[in-house]
Amino acid sequence: MHRKKFFLYSLIGICAFLLFLFVIPLGDRMDSGVRDSPKQLKEYMKFHHINGVMLVNDKKDKSRPIVVKNTETTNEEQIVKADQLFPIASLQKIMTGTAINQLEEQKQLSWNTPLSKYFPQVPGSKNITIRELMNHTSGLINNARPSSPLKNQQEQIAYMLKYIKYDHIHTWNYQDIDYELLAAIISRINNTTYNNYVQNNFAKPLHLHKVKDFSEVSQKEVPQPMVNNVNWHKVTITTSSDFGAGNLFMSPNDYWKFVYDRVLKDPKMINKYSRQAQHQEVAYFGGVYFKGNVIRADGSIPGYNCCFVANYKTKRMIMLFSNNINYFKLKRAADHILHDYMGVGLFY
Repeated sequence: MHRKKFFLYSLIGICAFLLFLFVIPLGDRMDSGVRDSPKQLKEYMKFHHINGVMLVNDKKDKSRPIVVKNTETTNEEQIVKADQLFPIASLQKIMTGTAINQLEEQKQLSWNTPLSKYFPQVPGSKNITIRELMNHTSGLINNARPSSPLKNQQEQIAYMLKYIKYDHIHTWNYQDIDYELLAAIISRINNTTYNNYVQNNFAKPLHLHKVKDFSEVSQKEVPQPMVNNVNWHKVTITTSSDFGAGNLFMSPNDYWKFVYDRVLKDPKMINKYSRQAQHQEVAYFGGVYFKGNVIRADGSIPGYNCCFVANYKTKRMIMLFSNNINYFKLKRAADHILHDYMGVGLFY
């Protein structure tokens, strides 16, 4: 009997190894003990025809990224550059979450503060807390898009409130409206615009030079999308209506600096978020997903996709910014970075 069990377990182990060896394409594999991460990342991008840049830690100075480039076009306007503005989409949520954490530390709000304190006109606001906005369990829904770009914060908040719905079900539902409301709360408490708050509390202290609201960005400042059905009008409609959750454009270098210097260097905040995420249906809080010591986030709007994965204990990090892949390919890349670069197992 013992021999049969040993044989069975050995067979299962061999089959699992062969499955990993032959089912996952060579171009998808990145050894977690890599000797030359930039080279392997370059090969990964080439294998999957990803036009864009990846940022990865320098071995000597983890705070400085090595930029890995791959070009799938000869059109100079479509080449993604690390020091050029890029729509960061939902990667902005960690910035909004960090601002809310600052207000919580200053005792200006708590995780249990009801939304009704700031926006009583929102349906169900008495039963929705800051915590539920931070972890997408508010029950609020708003997937509306305007026909033309919203011009300023006043229009953004008015549009947000006009089309908001409440389903009374406080379970996980990833909705931009949660972070749009958080951005509006940040503005209201500080008596300034959300964008001014970002500039004064993040951009200036961290010396970030390429952080702009969608309304300040011209088309020529951004790499043009390589997909044919996306134009600048569509990009600005999307970014203008994602107030606090995707209205910002940043350079990959500046976004790296924000995450490394403001997020990874704040273990108190990350540990606080991690504790909150542990009790949720989906391990998410403050703009990032948690898996062990790793945080991650994805950002996607028409024509542009980006993500980051970071170990907040070791400060190992990698980011991807691309203008020619879809959301499915972005998720696939993020998963492989998580499993093969960060060493988080497939069956973790």
